[in-house]
Amino acid sequence: MSASYWVAKYVDDPFRNEPRNIGVIVSLNGIVAARFVGERDDGRVDERKLRAFTYPAVYLQWREFWRRKIRERDLDSIAKGTTSNFYVEPVGEVTETGGDSAAEVCHFLYGLLVGAGPLEAFDWLDAQEPGVDLAAEIADELDRSAVLATSDQLFVRHPVVKRQQIRGIHVTHTPSFSQKNGRLYVMEYIDLGMKQFNLAKDRAGWMAYMFSDIRDADDTCQAYSLVRPEGDSRNDQIDYARTLLAGESKIVNWADENERNAFIVERRQIAEEPPALV
Repeated sequence: MSASYWVAKYVDDPFRNEPRNIGVIVSLNGIVAARFVGERDDGRVDERKLRAFTYPAVYLQWREFWRRKIRERDLDSIAKGTTSNFYVEPVGEVTETGGDSAAEVCHFLYGLLVGAGPLEAFDWLDAQEPGVDLAAEIADELDRSAVLATSDQLFVRHPVVKRQQIRGIHVTHTPSFSQKNGRLYVMEYIDLGMKQFNLAKDRAGWMAYMFSDIRDADDTCQAYSLVRPEGDSRNDQIDYARTLLAGESKIVNWADENERNAFIVERRQIAEEPPALV
């Protein structure tokens, strides 16, 4: 069963046109669920969380309009009711929702697109993000190769940068590593050998979404999945994760010395070359 979803957006300054996601609406199997900025679990609004709005009262009017139309099952009016500051944009579908309800899908999408990102969406807030030791290992290798942007590294033109925000079509992402030399390179890690197979599947899904969203905003983007190890082919969830990543990125097996060294050499070449023409 697929779920359709829409994202509510707020533009503080129409001249700069930098929309911010402020809500999610989900329709699944005839049920509509929604969540907007400032709402508590009981549905009431905590106005302390509305400080990002220049005129919070205007936002609250729009929220009431959206909520009223949701109760009336009139989603067309929501999509048509737009101004230069507030609008709701149809985004697409979430496939393979399994047994999740509209409310559960909405909770997931709100965390991913409006809240704390993948940490909230995948309930990683209360646990160490999976694979952090691999991230440290990758950073150390890039640093030893003098291509990682640090206070001591001043001599390459286009270094690899840690956790720099990059705008996609629907949300701003913070990949673990990125590099730009005319063309954008985005790099994210995943440990497919982790014992918690669900975490590997969830992280692969998030990575594939991030790569796709960034590429939709910048068609020069080349994505890399830095994997350790390649994965246990006997586990269906690991196979699913690997298939997702292969469709959206180049796979680098970090446990393979040849692949690892080729990746580092490529980073060094891109770091030292003049800006590429794209």
